Amino acid sequence: MVGRYKSAEDIQAIEAEAARLYLKARTSDAADQWNEAYAWVAQDPAHGFAFAKAEASWELTERLRELPAGREDEPTPPVVPHDEADRDIAAEDIPAPLFGRRGLFVGLAAAAASIGVAATVALRLLGTVDHYRTALGETRAVRLADGSLVHLNTNSSIEVALRDDIRSIKLLKGEARFDVAHDTKRPFIVDADGTLVRAVGTMFNVRLRPDVTELTVIEGIVAVRNGDSAVRRIESGRSAAVRSGSIAVTHLEPAKIKQRIAWQEGMVEFEGDTLAQAVEEFNRYRTTPMVIGDPAIASLRVGGAFRLDRSQDFVEALESGFGVRAVPGSDNSIILVSADGD
Repeated sequence: MVGRYKSAEDIQAIEAEAARLYLKARTSDAADQWNEAYAWVAQDPAHGFAFAKAEASWELTERLRELPAGREDEPTPPVVPHDEADRDIAAEDIPAPLFGRRGLFVGLAAAAASIGVAATVALRLLGTVDHYRTALGETRAVRLADGSLVHLNTNSSIEVALRDDIRSIKLLKGEARFDVAHDTKRPFIVDADGTLVRAVGTMFNVRLRPDVTELTVIEGIVAVRNGDSAVRRIESGRSAAVRSGSIAVTHLEPAKIKQRIAWQEGMVEFEGDTLAQAVEEFNRYRTTPMVIGDPAIASLRVGGAFRLDRSQDFVEALESGFGVRAVPGSDNSIILVSADGD
């Protein structure tokens, strides 16, 4: 063990503190929590080693959870590019297990046990992994060093690692649009809760919903893999809902794509959405919620374009044209009920 700590008790205490700080920062994903953890790491090399061990253990656990039950040594089938354009997004460019469940377990366990796992912490401390986030109700655009542009929606967070051989982005939570700078020598890969999206000179949007990862391709073509799924090519004008190794692709009309990315212009658009869906969307940007207090109005169909920071305009539209009454709470929350109940 490096540093001044020699006893088993000291080592155990350091590792416990490392685990506490890592889990605290990972759970909240707040800047001050990460800064607290990195400040502690910088105090002593032993702290960095223990923190890296905690991080590696977490990543190992997450990867093992993704392993399919009852699948021992099935190889991932190769995907052959259909044409010359596909060579930029061939299957071999998408990170995936190239061996079975037993082999993956051994590989991950060996990696977690190796002192090399400290590289992740070292990269962060040296500034080669960047962390960008937005608060509730905030959106922002980030220009990456390779020229790519990332738009972050409300309450979102990403980690970015740009290296000579790969551009790796991890969407930790929320939603982001990626305008990817063309560079065939460095694959641009987004990891969104285990869904891997590979693009070259492409524009796409990824949203982490509670039960599914939603991908919308605005321009170009991307390749997608999730778990043991085969690589799927998703072209512009199409969307994919990804969950548990399944990739469901649908066609989107231009108006629907515009609706999905309206947040980048500070707007939210509805076209035949239910009131329940509209309220859920607005609540992504509010510190206090709108609440449907009458189930009878939850299925009302609504439409229109509204500013993200002007949910009151939406409420007034409901009151004037949809037979809905809004009851304000003292904490700025809003309860929506039927006006017929007056």
